[in-house]
Amino acid sequence: MKIWHSLEIEIARSAEQVVSGQLWLAGTTGIEISEDGPDTLTFRAYFDENQDTAKLRDQILASLQLAGIPEKALRSLTQLDVEDQDWLAEWKKGYSPTPIGDRLLITPSWKRNEVETSDRVTVEIDPGMAFGTGTHETTRGCLEMLDRYWHGGSLLDAGTGTGILAIAAIKLAPGSQVTGFDIDPDAIVVAEANAAINGVSDHITLEVNNVGAYEGEEYDIVVANLTADVLIPLSARFANVVRQGSLLVASGVLLEQENDIVESFTASGFRVKERRPDGEWVTICFQVPALGPSGLEDREIGDLK
Repeated sequence: MKIWHSLEIEIARSAEQVVSGQLWLAGTTGIEISEDGPDTLTFRAYFDENQDTAKLRDQILASLQLAGIPEKALRSLTQLDVEDQDWLAEWKKGYSPTPIGDRLLITPSWKRNEVETSDRVTVEIDPGMAFGTGTHETTRGCLEMLDRYWHGGSLLDAGTGTGILAIAAIKLAPGSQVTGFDIDPDAIVVAEANAAINGVSDHITLEVNNVGAYEGEEYDIVVANLTADVLIPLSARFANVVRQGSLLVASGVLLEQENDIVESFTASGFRVKERRPDGEWVTICFQVPALGPSGLEDREIGDLK
């Protein structure tokens, strides 16, 4: 019988995105939430091989520190072995093609045959690849904003992760200028693999970089699915990579952090165009007001077309 090596990890809810990302990068074949409390979550992550728990703990703590989340958010990390020959098949049953908005459909590879006749734009992302598969509230919020507002032009995906947002953007508007960057080289490797699976490797740019490298550019839309502690100090820099009238979609924001995010971005010249709460998270679409012929700010700005 197959032995699944698993880790049981208790965390504060604020650490969910960071810890999940580290587990996917460590090669987990799947994550389930075994306990879901008001302030804490307990993950069980499965692996084909035993993990160096001390090394993984250090990686998680380092990522929490980078995100500005206290180390105590990692409550416990315990190694377990589970006998379950049919677990992988059962786990896969839980992942089905997911429609998002009016145009998008996110599907795992083993379901691609089921969606061949769909008239939606299909993006193929396997849950086992890395965090950012379209199922998390923050990724879904960004995809919904793209579905509504993105109709082509130039787009910058800040902290691209699996590349799902950049891939969705180029498939929604072929021929556009789409760039995704991440400070993590491992994330870019994953994003490039996903771009190849979706047949868009030659149509998007994926690179290890930081937002400062794009200052002075004028993108039509920027998507930034990061964390509040990363977004706030970068708000002024983001103002230098968008043109007047363009949009910035910010996610990875807990509801209790929304006011701080809005205050920071409005101080940098942005205005809130739309907000989409989802569970304990919120995705916010900001806009840089355009100037009318008189040089005054236009009060009504239409969607990007």
